[in-house]
Amino acid sequence: MPKVKEAPTTLFFSFPHPPRYRLSIFFNPSPKSDDVSSMKSLFGRDQPGPSTTDHGSTRNLLTVPESPIPSRRRELSEVFDEFRRKSISELSLVMDALRGSPSPGSSQYIHPERASQSTGNLNPPKKGRRRRKVQKTWQAMSPGNFSKQLQLVQEEKAMQAVPTAPVDASKFVAYVQERRKKRILFKGEYLMVNRSIDNNKCRCDVGSTMMDRNPYPDTLPYDHNRVILPRIDNDENSHYINASYVNSWLRDKAYVVTQAVRTKPMNAEFWRMVWELGSNCIVMLTKVFDFMRVMCLQYWPQTKFQFREIEVETTEVKTYSHFVIRTFKLTRKTEESIETRIVKHFHFTEWELDSFPYISAFIELRRRVRQFMEKFPVDAPMVVHCSNGAGRSGAFLALDANLELMKKTGQLDFFEYAKTLVNSRPHLIDSVEQYMFVYEVLSEAVMCNVQPIEMHLLKERSSMYKAKKNRELLESQETHENKLLMHLTPTLRIGDCAGGHRLENRGKNRDVMVVPPDHARPYLQTLHGESKDYTYINAVEVDGFTRKAEFIVTEWPKQSTVDSFWTLIYDHACHTVVNLSNQGSQRHYPSFIHNKGKANYGPFIVEVMNYHQYPAMTSHMVKVMKRIDPPNARSAMKIPTLEGVPGYQARPGIIPGQSFRFKPMYRGRFREPRDSSSSSDEDSESMEEVTSLFGSSQTTSENF
Repeated sequence: MPKVKEAPTTLFFSFPHPPRYRLSIFFNPSPKSDDVSSMKSLFGRDQPGPSTTDHGSTRNLLTVPESPIPSRRRELSEVFDEFRRKSISELSLVMDALRGSPSPGSSQYIHPERASQSTGNLNPPKKGRRRRKVQKTWQAMSPGNFSKQLQLVQEEKAMQAVPTAPVDASKFVAYVQERRKKRILFKGEYLMVNRSIDNNKCRCDVGSTMMDRNPYPDTLPYDHNRVILPRIDNDENSHYINASYVNSWLRDKAYVVTQAVRTKPMNAEFWRMVWELGSNCIVMLTKVFDFMRVMCLQYWPQTKFQFREIEVETTEVKTYSHFVIRTFKLTRKTEESIETRIVKHFHFTEWELDSFPYISAFIELRRRVRQFMEKFPVDAPMVVHCSNGAGRSGAFLALDANLELMKKTGQLDFFEYAKTLVNSRPHLIDSVEQYMFVYEVLSEAVMCNVQPIEMHLLKERSSMYKAKKNRELLESQETHENKLLMHLTPTLRIGDCAGGHRLENRGKNRDVMVVPPDHARPYLQTLHGESKDYTYINAVEVDGFTRKAEFIVTEWPKQSTVDSFWTLIYDHACHTVVNLSNQGSQRHYPSFIHNKGKANYGPFIVEVMNYHQYPAMTSHMVKVMKRIDPPNARSAMKIPTLEGVPGYQARPGIIPGQSFRFKPMYRGRFREPRDSSSSSDEDSESMEEVTSLFGSSQTTSENF
């Protein structure tokens, strides 16, 4: 049977009054099956559009006839050349953009911006001012506007791909990873979440009349779920506070989201709300002082304070690297009795304004909050607040509610819970970036699910190395945890480590591939050496368990960076140095500490006070002193002095060259000062003893 060549199909789009343009799209109506299977979805990298051949020659998919306006023709040619490289699925977006407003059947997926304005309908009615309509049509078809319409059409397609059911915990990580590759899907979910807001139900009529009681007027509670306090005599507005009830997946009114305390009268109102609700847990997600602004007053006392009828006493404070846990004792005295309650305050100190915190620290905060709530359950909501009671509070609620759902059912459904949040309080889902951040936090929480090891189990785990079978199991577990760490740790780019890659700092690194990131490296302050950048050293600050930047990790100094090593110790007040490697060849690994006496290291004099040699280690206790120039050591300056007045002493703080006037009582003649090099001051007069930094400094001679 002879093989028949199938003729291509041509689609013509007619314009109302086209000057001299015609758009022709050619495609093969029956492509090969393998071509169809190779085409990916809309948001992936598709195969190039099939080209049609006519008598052995290749024809263009999109053609642009000649235009009388050269600049306009070049502009349109560039746009259509871009369309030529698009695939069938991408060309479908072009058709949707050309078609204009979506069909009424798909109105639930119309982008808000396309719903509010025309998107270039090519068939306007014939009646009316035709010239104005034609001009408006061609403005809508301009390359800039057309590219915007394509973006809106893509977001409309993403709105149709929102999840319709909860996601199993076993598939959630893969689900997030797939959407991470196609980030526009997060934008589609975010648009659908905002569309779910019920404007008839979500009204702020009461809050808009209480502007003096709203620390942040941009976020007001909805009337249907706001917290209503008992009225106080002589205060008709005492029932109002900017706070809202929010449901979780497993319980109604599980949370109360409120704003930060900004005024002193609000201190008493806040504690009255905590007492009336019966809450025993407060989660604070903002700093007291952030970016030179007071974000929240310290509404808790250092020891004890009376807020109207409620007395608040701070009984315990535990400080960790990323949060602080405080214990408050609330006492309320009445004529009949005295009632006392215990309230835990979890203060997260690492979420700065307009940024996102460390995910692991955020998950650890939530774990400790939930651990306390399960140990001391009460039939009262948890009080959560950030600065304005919006985005950061919404992220914590989404994390806690979905992890509780996963613990109960083994599923997560952040998309549906986000709808609950936006209908409970404004701005709880504040941006697409915050929406994506919650997905990342949930993904890491599901992926790791690592619980702390209790002290009595730590010995059992460490003894697993004795048996071969248990040793293999432990090594497998450690390999899995190491893979998780490598997967969750973002790869540093060269721009993140710009300081270490500067020309004057390259010689200070032992390995050009091991360079500290700029946001984590300690900066030196003391001027030393001959380098242009004396602030750099190859070191990073590492958070400890109870304090930020508790450790500084650095490499063995080179011959040219020994001065920088001691500058690091002096400038950052390091009291202990631990060396966990043996010294190699003296050429590549020079000594940075001696065993007795004094030695000079740049601007510092290091004196060994005590030295001990042990079988597996050595210990040095040293005193670090910084040399300073005496006031009369400025040999380059010719400072006039007075002779003939025995009781005269130079006034401190006089700068050479500064204009001042002698009092008439001083009589004498000027003489040149003696050369400072001839002075016979001792070393103790020309140096400043700073501190004994190495109270228990240790450097090992062998590996442990």
